[in-house]
Amino acid sequence: MAEPVPGTILGGARMTDRVVVPFEGAGAGAGGLTWGQRKVWTLMQQAGTSMSMGGAVPVTDGRTVQDLAAELRFFMCRYASMRARIRTGADGGPVQEVAGSGQAVLGIVDSADGADPDLAARELAERWEATPFDHAEEWPIRMAAVRSRGRVTHVVVTISHVATDGGGIAVMLRELGERDPATGQPAGPAPATGPLELAALQGAPSARRQNDVSLRHWERLLRAAGPRRFGPRVDRGEPRYRLGVFTSRALHLASRAVAARTGDSTSSVLLAGYALAVARLTGISPMLIQVVVSNRFRPGLAGVSHPLSVNGLFMVDTADATFDEVVDRTRRASALCSKHAYYDPAALDELRARIDRERGEVVETSCLFNDRRLDLGVEPPGQVPPSAQELADARAVSSLRWGKPFPTYLDKLMVQVGAAGDAVELEIQVDTHHVSADEVHALMLDLEAVVVAAALDPDTPTGLSAAQVEGMLARESS
Repeated sequence: MAEPVPGTILGGARMTDRVVVPFEGAGAGAGGLTWGQRKVWTLMQQAGTSMSMGGAVPVTDGRTVQDLAAELRFFMCRYASMRARIRTGADGGPVQEVAGSGQAVLGIVDSADGADPDLAARELAERWEATPFDHAEEWPIRMAAVRSRGRVTHVVVTISHVATDGGGIAVMLRELGERDPATGQPAGPAPATGPLELAALQGAPSARRQNDVSLRHWERLLRAAGPRRFGPRVDRGEPRYRLGVFTSRALHLASRAVAARTGDSTSSVLLAGYALAVARLTGISPMLIQVVVSNRFRPGLAGVSHPLSVNGLFMVDTADATFDEVVDRTRRASALCSKHAYYDPAALDELRARIDRERGEVVETSCLFNDRRLDLGVEPPGQVPPSAQELADARAVSSLRWGKPFPTYLDKLMVQVGAAGDAVELEIQVDTHHVSADEVHALMLDLEAVVVAAALDPDTPTGLSAAQVEGMLARESS
């Protein structure tokens, strides 16, 4: 297969210079997509984007263009998914062709004297994010150096979601940092399970049995659930699809306190709070939520870079319980959700269509939760819980800000958990024709309130409103 070498235009953006980066690696061949890739590919086609990940990162350690070219070469040589092109197969479906060698290009953007290189880097990152990959002709990673007066100030990287996910990027960055400083060679052997190898394994009888078990879990919950998660659509004008970010130090402090007391992770605490808050918003319980699960805990998949995160199905009853009891229910339901989040997405689509036909209604599953933090272990016991005054002070600076709207969005509500220093950062993606911006704000305050109340008193009723929690904090602080 001939390897086209891009010119001064990379990913639709004009470069002032370039470095051609030759590479070679294992896992070459052609075959089908993995389950994770197929799920992402379908979502990408529906959304009309590459669902890319990456951005602009300042370079403050003196790395040069040659250093960044070496990093690009490391990614291309080590990870087969970075060397995969996706084309249409004989049956009309997608197939991937992994190259054993070829050339990539590190673009270079020179910021004009007196111009802001940070602005140039951000503009490039935004342009690349908005420009879908040509997966049949383009490698699924774009990388460029931004220079100012001859010095590298930023590196910009954009990777198509079909080539990796958040856990895969974490693997890549960790292994990049573990390279031998003298030779640049990786610290360990290359992953044995590339995308072609995993796609073959997922066609084996053992994987098909796992698929069948997972689908039985989905079927049981889908048949038990009511059809709706939210009310009917209300046209609230534009922008319809919005992105919000709720930043809360109070959630960070309170979730750690509850997790330490219950012997759980903060992820379980936040998922329990989310389920309870949405149940209170909608009046629907048990809550049915799609939870993003990384399958890297499965044997042989810990060091895999290509996408392994898929949606698991989670159901929890939030009624007639203390918050600690809801956390315990969440932990047990989450274990089942993760166990059964390994399946053929085409088979799941067939199952869901059959259940909808038999029920005579569509079972909506458009409420999602994704904890993107990497360190999600159980909190150690014996921690000193935060005082009421500390929690009140932290709540006073919680904030919700709205970002750039989406042109389209496939679900109705999704909350993604991240960390922002000593605060929890909740990214909310919402279809405001089903959940209004005001309801999102109330939901965030309610989520924060129930976790803060539980941090103060394990026997606090879960029905307390945000205003009642404020009063409780004021009384406890006085």
